[in-house]
Amino acid sequence: MKKKFGTFKGVFVPSTEAILGTVLFLLMPHLVIQGGFLPMLAVVLLAHSVTLATSSSMADAATNLTKIEGGGLYALSKKSLGNAMGGAIGIQLYLAQAVSVGFYCIGFAEPLQPLLVPLLDFLPWFQGTGPETVLLQKQIIASFFFVLFFLIVMAGADFTLKIQIYILVVLGISVITILAGPLLGLTSGTMAAAASGSTTTEAVNPAMKIFTGALNLRGTTALSIPLFFIMFAQFFPAVTGISSGVGMSGDLATPQKSIVKGTFSAILITLIIYIFANLVFAFLNPITAYDDSGNPKLLTELYGIAKEFPGNLPGILILLGILFATCSSALSMFMTGPRTLQFLARDGILPRFMYFFKRDFKKEGTEPRYALLLTFFLGGSIIWMGDISFAATVVGILFLVVYAWMNGATFLERVSKNPSFRPTFKGHWLISLYGTLACLVAISLFSWQVGILVFASQFILFWLILRYKSHNRLEGIWWGVQFSAIQSGLRRLRKIVQGSHNWRPVVTAVGFCDEEDGWEVIGKLAESLAFYQGLVNLHLIKTARKFNSDVDTKKILIPASVIETSEPNQSILTLIQANGNSGVDSNTLLIQYHPKVENVSFLQKALEMNKNILYLKEGHLMKESGTIDIWWRGERNGNLMVLLAYIINISRRESRKEPYDIRIIRKLSGEETEEKAREELNALLDRARLHGEIKVLTKSDEKFLETLKSESESSAMVMMGLPGNYEGNAGKQENGNGRFMPIRGSIFKLDEFFFTREINNYKNLPATLFVRSARVMELD
Repeated sequence: MKKKFGTFKGVFVPSTEAILGTVLFLLMPHLVIQGGFLPMLAVVLLAHSVTLATSSSMADAATNLTKIEGGGLYALSKKSLGNAMGGAIGIQLYLAQAVSVGFYCIGFAEPLQPLLVPLLDFLPWFQGTGPETVLLQKQIIASFFFVLFFLIVMAGADFTLKIQIYILVVLGISVITILAGPLLGLTSGTMAAAASGSTTTEAVNPAMKIFTGALNLRGTTALSIPLFFIMFAQFFPAVTGISSGVGMSGDLATPQKSIVKGTFSAILITLIIYIFANLVFAFLNPITAYDDSGNPKLLTELYGIAKEFPGNLPGILILLGILFATCSSALSMFMTGPRTLQFLARDGILPRFMYFFKRDFKKEGTEPRYALLLTFFLGGSIIWMGDISFAATVVGILFLVVYAWMNGATFLERVSKNPSFRPTFKGHWLISLYGTLACLVAISLFSWQVGILVFASQFILFWLILRYKSHNRLEGIWWGVQFSAIQSGLRRLRKIVQGSHNWRPVVTAVGFCDEEDGWEVIGKLAESLAFYQGLVNLHLIKTARKFNSDVDTKKILIPASVIETSEPNQSILTLIQANGNSGVDSNTLLIQYHPKVENVSFLQKALEMNKNILYLKEGHLMKESGTIDIWWRGERNGNLMVLLAYIINISRRESRKEPYDIRIIRKLSGEETEEKAREELNALLDRARLHGEIKVLTKSDEKFLETLKSESESSAMVMMGLPGNYEGNAGKQENGNGRFMPIRGSIFKLDEFFFTREINNYKNLPATLFVRSARVMELD
């Protein structure tokens, strides 16, 4: 059975050791000397505030899960961000962890190289002092310990963590030595005193003391905003070690508790250590902290490592601290990196040929030893690549990007008010937002160009995983975020009155499953209206059981429902009066002709509710190419028909289909002249910035239906006005071509006998969309 670890051994120890790294021993003393106690205190507090915010987000994510698998930050982020984005983050996290092992081994070799060269000068590689020779020596030393660390981790997590505890003890002694520095009476004048024959410390010049009695508040360099940001950028990598403890998530007995308690404990304790270290370094003598050439001395030298024993004991303890800090960081990344890769393979994020990384080559073993081999290859390559400054910048930014997404995911979970996001840790969305923005600022301080490249590569990984591993299904918070945004927008939208100048189709569409036209036709038309800035709900009325197997609403890319009913008339009346778009009033009814329902009652109800009416007849004859003929008799219906034709064509272009040709046909009547009619229609198209062919037919005694047949017989679709009559204009009825115009103040009504007779005349003609506009649409 796989051994599980507790808070102290599994999270606190690796996190603390990673945070108390080389920055404390190598960089911080001289940052304090140059910047001063107060600016450095601000840097320390600011940097730790970012990790505290990130830890708060991790605590939110961890306590929201009933089970946390391995993979650390990858395991926490994939729950909120989904497999695609979580997988992209996990891949980048693994690469950063694997490459970091090589960096830490190089750091391990830095202080050892000058000490080991005199002992190994019998080897040809350790003879000479040139820059290339020194680099080679460091690479050899780093490689030796890299292999040693690899063998330790190969033995298993339990053995590695036992070593980590001993490392923590040595690291603690080293930190205590640093903090006790002002009490040790350290001086840099020992060699000078010996040369002059003096053996007492009283003979040493007081100016040669390592620590002075004066507190360096503001530094030796005038503080400026660029200097402050440089100090922050150099110090910030020290506090990013929190991922070391979280990376053991799959090996923890109670990860929900251990991640929260262990991470926060490590951050708070190391914060106190850094504040006191800042105070101690603020008493350093700037004169003794640099050599004659102006180069900064190592902390080991300041603490007397070059002296004779026991005077060199503080320096030796500092050296051990440096070595054990880098050793611990390397071991932590050697442990957590392969575990991230292991669970990427288990979750099916990686290509199939890489699935073996989830296994252990030991029988019944659970350690990620195959993944460890790849980590060995990547980390070892870094040691021998030469100049690692650019790679170090990339790795630092990779970690920051992961932290930014961790904060961003928690922020989005909270602001979208996801009901399934119920962490027991009570964070706040402002904390996560601060963590996100702070990480982005830190990325820009490192290198905004590299940051853009990292985000771009992350997007490519996201797209590949989404397409080939998640079957284009976007999971996680994204649906909830969009839903929350839409819901908020709909609430605001309900408070705004929609005018004719900024009109959008909000459509209730009704079709029939048992009609020869087929529900697919009205479904495609409804899709066209919805595709370009429209909201459409399609309802399919089903009364005949034999058509059950034919209805598959998944073919339609708009909200669609099948309504089984024995009372279709009542069902349709109810649908017309209902709001199907989250309270946004429907402004249009699109309905399919059906000979066995009460068509007039439906249309009359829509007229009473001041809705636009689109009434589809002979839809099964609609063609995929050709022309849309708009039979014009004025702007009341004509403007809406032109707008509908434009919307249909836009949706076809977006779907990479050939758009229809548009023809506006007008048959003259009364005293109208062809020249004036053509001029009016051209002006309309110019004003509306639309394209179409204009055809004006001269006045004749030919019946309108016969003219329609001769002109539009081969069209893909015909649009014309809805037949009806106007109250207050007795004896004058408006048939499809709008031959009689209403008087001012009249009300459009439908007579069932007249309407049924007119509609039946259009059987076996091209697909016809009868249009009744509730108001005159503005086209300019």
